[in-house]
Amino acid sequence: MRLLVIILFVTSLYSHAINCADMFNIIADKNISDNDTRKYIEEYIKKYECATDITLKNEKLSNRTYDLLEFAHDYKKNETFDLLLDNGTKPNMQLATSIGMSFAFFFRENGVGIDNKKASPELLEFVKTPKYKEFKEEKFKLIKKLLDHGQDPKDYAVLKAILKIINDEKDLDVLLESENR
Repeated sequence: MRLLVIILFVTSLYSHAINCADMFNIIADKNISDNDTRKYIEEYIKKYECATDITLKNEKLSNRTYDLLEFAHDYKKNETFDLLLDNGTKPNMQLATSIGMSFAFFFRENGVGIDNKKASPELLEFVKTPKYKEFKEEKFKLIKKLLDHGQDPKDYAVLKAILKIINDEKDLDVLLESENR
């Protein structure tokens, strides 16, 4: 009887881990809306008592570790992202780096990249456009939210380096300094 109890306990732990890991698949599923993703993740948190700070590492794909917050950001699931923050997920350096790199990707997608750590004249003109200003404003709101939830301002070194190349780091400095006070 005692062995049966131990087997059932171990099985339930394994089952719990599998259920919680499913949250990564739900967030990554492009066929599930952000609103529905938020509902499913909320159910996993409440019904299965899943922690929101779990991580995923797939050594076949990469040697880095992913967390739910970074997945929600990368898959543009903003409601889910907010739910995770509100349930105690702590922002980390990887997420801040990802946000910094999103600026570089945004420039490339718009045909004006950074080459050899130098900004082209086209890029310097692009950063004056409403399209860039809107993108930057959206990202800075996100950064403010992350800082309010405990993000270390020092984690934004990559973003600061990118913005310095285009001579647009002052707003970030102000935002990060206001959080250091």
